[in-house]
Amino acid sequence: MAITAATAHAEPAVPKQSTAVTVGDTTSGVDHGIDYRITVSPVDGVVVTTVENGRFELAHNGAVVLETGDGAAAAEVPQWYAADGRSITMAQHIGADGHTLTLTPATTAADNARVKDISSYSRLSEQINKNLPGVVGGAIVGGILGACLFLIWGISIPVGVLIGGTVGGYVMGGPEFLDAVQAFATGMP
Repeated sequence: MAITAATAHAEPAVPKQSTAVTVGDTTSGVDHGIDYRITVSPVDGVVVTTVENGRFELAHNGAVVLETGDGAAAAEVPQWYAADGRSITMAQHIGADGHTLTLTPATTAADNARVKDISSYSRLSEQINKNLPGVVGGAIVGGILGACLFLIWGISIPVGVLIGGTVGGYVMGGPEFLDAVQAFATGMP
């Protein structure tokens, strides 16, 4: 009788739809009754998803569908994603058992070169801002020394400013500043 009274006033149990735990580059949890684990490689951006109580299937439109244990579609994984104003195509590979999906970003040489240019530029910009007094002081001294060459002022002053700014930044910032200058000048990351 006490059990009947207690259950008559009890709220119905509502299963949680999604719980997730993130550790480093790995996220795991439960969503729609499907246990999942997602790992992202920080080196090449490959995403590996492993599921239990569910299965990955290829849809007619080329996307991958995650199905629950009873065959209902729980999620759809598109073939491309939008990021930083551009679309990134993902090569999809479903494991033989249907429980693993591997997504590999398909990047071109132009994409890789653009990333390298941006990273070396931003690194140099950060170093210039960090060592601004040395860069400005060196540029002023270099410009004054360049002005001593009266016949070639059009060349000697800008070159003096550039060399003086680099030397001043190196004096203040050390090898880290010089590495950023060299990476930017050579187009390396």
